Amino acid sequence: MAQPTASAIIEGFLLRSRRIMAHSLIREQAAMMSSLHGGTVKISVTRNVKTGEESHRIKIEYPPEEAMESLASRVRPLILAKEPIYCLKVLDALEQVVDTDALNEEIDLDWWREEWKNIIDGNGEAQAYIVGTASGQITDRKLTYAWIYGDLVHATTPRSLVIKDLSIDDRYHAAAPGIARICNLVITTHIMLVSLIDKGLLTIDSEVFSERVVVTKTSVDRKVEVYMAPAEGEDGPPPMPADPSQELDPTQWRTVHQVLNEAGLIGSDEIERVIEADAGDHPADDLTRRDYQPPVSPPGQSAGRYFTA
Repeated sequence: MAQPTASAIIEGFLLRSRRIMAHSLIREQAAMMSSLHGGTVKISVTRNVKTGEESHRIKIEYPPEEAMESLASRVRPLILAKEPIYCLKVLDALEQVVDTDALNEEIDLDWWREEWKNIIDGNGEAQAYIVGTASGQITDRKLTYAWIYGDLVHATTPRSLVIKDLSIDDRYHAAAPGIARICNLVITTHIMLVSLIDKGLLTIDSEVFSERVVVTKTSVDRKVEVYMAPAEGEDGPPPMPADPSQELDPTQWRTVHQVLNEAGLIGSDEIERVIEADAGDHPADDLTRRDYQPPVSPPGQSAGRYFTA
């Protein structure tokens, strides 16, 4: 398999970073993500003035796990060494495509490498806290990866007795700040690359910033051509053409109008009314379009196939 070029690696990172920055937690929950990134907690202390007894409570807000799961999935290719846009590969690629002297005047590449190594390290010192159980202690870093690989993308059974002592809540509560910190570095790396582009030091395909990176349409409503064919026959069902522009065999492939009308399942006038109702945006009398439900498949017919016009 051909290896991606240095430029392709950088462009791949920029596409991925745009996808990460478009996530709802980044766009709409900036304050919460900032608190997670900084390890902000609220501790309330209550003291009984008569007895001198003190009690303490800690309060931390987390986003729903499902939302963080989708964000972590978008981040994962940047922290997995075998991926083409693995963070350190991106920095190596940058060194290849930008003149060394010019690059050194703009950024400290070694600093960026150390930042990335530190932020994704699952075995380093705790980022914010250590959890202790009867079985021992464990850092928030290890719990982060226990959630990613034990609860999110795989079902890896933890070998650590400490992790086994803890719940999925404990793992997620460590992982959410860890993902927030990675996202922060993704964003700053994106800004750094854009700065190099703006200064003319880095050249990339302009479509990287215009290509759609997230799905925005959750419904489909477009004009198509629909044909149906017998599901069974001496030679089996007729083959589907590889090219939608190819002519279909009219003895095998029929329009929905033709099939339903010839099968006597609906009158010619009725189906014309249905088609006419669908042609308008909001017909005054929408009952025909709304109430008509054709059978899934007329006798002897396969499920419909459609080709875009």
